[in-house]
Amino acid sequence: MKKSIKFASILTALVLMFGVAGCSDDSSGGGEPKGSEKDTDKSGLTTLKIQEDATGFVSSTFTKVTDFPCYTGTGYLDGGTSENGNIVYTVSAEEDITDAKIAIHYLATEVTRVRAALVSVNGTVINADKPLAMATDVKVKKNKCTSENWKDTAYLEGVSLQKGSNSIIVTGAPDGAYTAADGTSITIDGQKKYLNYVDYLIVIGKGIDYGTDTTKFVSLSTVSENSTAGSATSDAKGSNVAENSEITFTATPNSGWKFECWSDGSKENPHKVTVSTNTIMFAHFIPENYTAPTDLVGYATVTTDSGANYTITGGAGASDEYKITISSYSDLTAKKDILSLDVPKIITISGTISTAANENPLLSEKYTIGSNSTIYGDTTNQGRLKNIEFIVEGENVIIRNMMFGEVISWDGYAKSGADDALSLNGATHVWVDHCEFQSHLTPQDLDGNTITEGHNYYSTNEKWKKDFYDGLLDIKNGSTWITISNCYFHDHYKASLCSSGDSKADKNTTTGATDSDMRITFYNNYWKNINARQPLFRWGKAHIFNSYFVSETSCAEMYNGSSNVQSTGINCRAGSEIYIDNNTFENLKTPIGYYNNDDATSTGYWVNKDNEFLNCTNSVASSSTSYKPPYTWSPKSASEAKTYVQSNAGVGKLSASDLN
Repeated sequence: MKKSIKFASILTALVLMFGVAGCSDDSSGGGEPKGSEKDTDKSGLTTLKIQEDATGFVSSTFTKVTDFPCYTGTGYLDGGTSENGNIVYTVSAEEDITDAKIAIHYLATEVTRVRAALVSVNGTVINADKPLAMATDVKVKKNKCTSENWKDTAYLEGVSLQKGSNSIIVTGAPDGAYTAADGTSITIDGQKKYLNYVDYLIVIGKGIDYGTDTTKFVSLSTVSENSTAGSATSDAKGSNVAENSEITFTATPNSGWKFECWSDGSKENPHKVTVSTNTIMFAHFIPENYTAPTDLVGYATVTTDSGANYTITGGAGASDEYKITISSYSDLTAKKDILSLDVPKIITISGTISTAANENPLLSEKYTIGSNSTIYGDTTNQGRLKNIEFIVEGENVIIRNMMFGEVISWDGYAKSGADDALSLNGATHVWVDHCEFQSHLTPQDLDGNTITEGHNYYSTNEKWKKDFYDGLLDIKNGSTWITISNCYFHDHYKASLCSSGDSKADKNTTTGATDSDMRITFYNNYWKNINARQPLFRWGKAHIFNSYFVSETSCAEMYNGSSNVQSTGINCRAGSEIYIDNNTFENLKTPIGYYNNDDATSTGYWVNKDNEFLNCTNSVASSSTSYKPPYTWSPKSASEAKTYVQSNAGVGKLSASDLN
């Protein structure tokens, strides 16, 4: 509802005297919805308070919400709902000015995160070295109106606005240490360029008004996947560009490297693109004399749904400094930071490394694996991790000949230190090959002793056995372009979850991909005595071929009584699509289907082609989908695959020359 300038001034005075309007009702929002506010004083200085969905507001990638009362306008923007997101406003000026001021009115929530805002004017960031800190030191309760929770950031002063319309864009600051605009020292870590809750933008200046430029802007990042190999640039003026701008990207390889492709599959360099959505453009480089693996097929070899080629290199090209062997727990902890680096590195794991010698040996641990990594299990002293989780969060990663497992997630009451044996968390272009994943169907300590009544980790909870260990291999948060081949999964309850949850909006922390973008290939894998999730898939697309799934009749945990098998195979949920061909399923209750749907709202879709079903309880048919993988593969028959994987899947099948 529009109000005159005079009325707005009176209202402001009343608010200062009696508190924020609308706060008398703890169950309501900011009172009656209103538009943006404009107030001009006697000197001609104008203050604009620009609300979402009101005059002067253009667009935002963040979601409008109303959970916390005392906001003004119709709500506020949740700055944590869009990675690399933005809010776009428009302001006009009668003449060029150089003394405008800008601040943000936001909700200061009591959380551990630190976030801050960058402001761009007409495409140029004006405070890259002094972001607007958003305090997080006030306790806030939903549905209770506490006006002091809503604060103004410090003001950016000396802001230049050009005559006519100006675009003002607010984005989250990237990770780093800063001296903020208010003079405080802040460190942002892992906040994905998020903002806090934004109520409105404040702009102060002479002769200003709401602008007329309604151009929408999108975020743009240009990144080298491997800065050791080369650089990537664009001709964009800043990190936000007008929607549908034509941008030219250029990749420059360093000595010894060559450019292969962009993340959109193009091999052109320079590469012109019309940017219409938030975009992160990666440049992929490979060593000049690199020989691509000949035994790799599937999604790790492509980078688009049309099948554009991608050559995975892992740590190829690593300097001697980053060719290391880890052979003990102390080695692992000492080299933790190296594992998480994005420089090319080749890591050899030699022997068994576990938490057995720790004060609490069953408290699991996790280690992050960065981009451009190759991890091998030593072929002479088999590499094995017990109760230790590797989390892959980067791009271009190869893991071969490794044993993973016995990662304990149950401490008698709740979850412990880690979750899964191997986790791909927002990872891109990963090949996991000739690895073994296992735990035990009856919980054991790390010395192989069955955990019985009286042990600290023993529980009478009926889910205890199933939840003592969590996943063997979980793939989530928009991980995509993944191949899992020649692996042996055995003796576990819930083996492999491919999704973050019921929401397809769960995202890759770097690219912004959602679980709907996940693309995964499983082939030549041996699944033995697994109760469920072989795998469980939501939202994305997968290809599963030439694998053998079996529950042994002697395995009591897989059966209800003497003959009724309970083990389930491929669970296709929530709109996902899976092409399933030339596999053998034996002694499973439901080998393929949509089932146990307590945590997903809809079925997925699958193709059942040339598979064999031996002593399976429920019959299987194809559901409705035309999906087919975009790459070429040459499958064995289902019976040939059954024989092949029993002899060839898992560790110990590769020579040292295979791993060079």
